[in-house]
Amino acid sequence: MAKRSFHRKDRFYLKAKKEGYAARSAYKIQELDDRFKMFKKSSRVVELGAAPGGWFQVAQERMGPKGKLLAVDLLPLKVSPNHQNEFLQDDFTKESTQDWIRERCPQAVDWVISDMSPNISGIKFRDEFASYDLNRKAFVFACSVLKKGGGFLCKIFPGPEVEEFRKELKTKFKKMHSVVPEATRKSSTEFYLICLDYQD
Repeated sequence: MAKRSFHRKDRFYLKAKKEGYAARSAYKIQELDDRFKMFKKSSRVVELGAAPGGWFQVAQERMGPKGKLLAVDLLPLKVSPNHQNEFLQDDFTKESTQDWIRERCPQAVDWVISDMSPNISGIKFRDEFASYDLNRKAFVFACSVLKKGGGFLCKIFPGPEVEEFRKELKTKFKKMHSVVPEATRKSSTEFYLICLDYQD
């Protein structure tokens, strides 16, 4: 029997192609930024899981030449960074990669945003735990670079670890929201945790 695949060419996929965005994810981050104001003109932002580049494009457009964007992914970026922004193709979890970020942005950052996803195995409990584990590593890193009052955004799959993760996030952030952006595929269970007002 042939394996069923999701219908990827929905209106957000087609809109991204028409408007020159690297991926439909551009519309997710537009919605989230409209609500939570991540990309201000002088913001310093770290993006984890940047490929193919939909979020990166939106951040560059909205932050302009005074902002600073540092991005990392295992896969190559399909868009070009502006002169003040940088991309590294590498494993975020490596200490050398995290050092690369710190060296290029020695001041504390305003936001750490993550659209990272683990390699999907199709085994539900394994994928849920892998998502949690990856996001917890992103959270630990965020706590090492965020300024007081900063924010953390991550994509996560629902699972038994999520409630404990929420509790841990609440020990460092004053506010937290769960959001499923409109551009999320209808077949996906993913959602985003947006954490505001970091307390060092």
